[in-house]
Amino acid sequence: MSMGDKVTNLWKRASDEGENRDEIPWHLKYGSRTLGTFAGVVNLFTGIWNGLGLIFLNTDCLFGGILQLLLGILLIALEAPFLCVFIDYMQKVSDVAENKPYWTRAIVYVGLSLVPMLLCFGPSTLIASALVFCTGLLYGLMSVGKKAPAEQMKTTASTLEP
Repeated sequence: MSMGDKVTNLWKRASDEGENRDEIPWHLKYGSRTLGTFAGVVNLFTGIWNGLGLIFLNTDCLFGGILQLLLGILLIALEAPFLCVFIDYMQKVSDVAENKPYWTRAIVYVGLSLVPMLLCFGPSTLIASALVFCTGLLYGLMSVGKKAPAEQMKTTASTLEP
């Protein structure tokens, strides 16, 4: 498979995923991927910044920075695997994550966004973790799915009333 085929296949995957993924608007699919990629890049930079806290003997921020680096790599591998196209096993990790329902990503992203803030609370950590948290919220919203038609909601509401 050529490099162009790999990149084309990776972009095409966001639009033809399983579950209730056909009902989800395209702007929500690509918006969550874009936000996740941006959050990954921001986490990489803030992880390096917090890791430099070792110079000032601030070990709490060192561990928070390492976690942010790992979270940034994970986000980039899952949300934008075309940036890791030269690393073969990253494609396998991305494929496994693509086959999971959206709520799993939501739980992972929301849970992992809280840990660096608990270790090293500061403006850079807050912004980077908030981006990951928002990405998790978007995936949670996507897992809920599309709203039912008005007629179906009316009939359901009328059957529920005593």
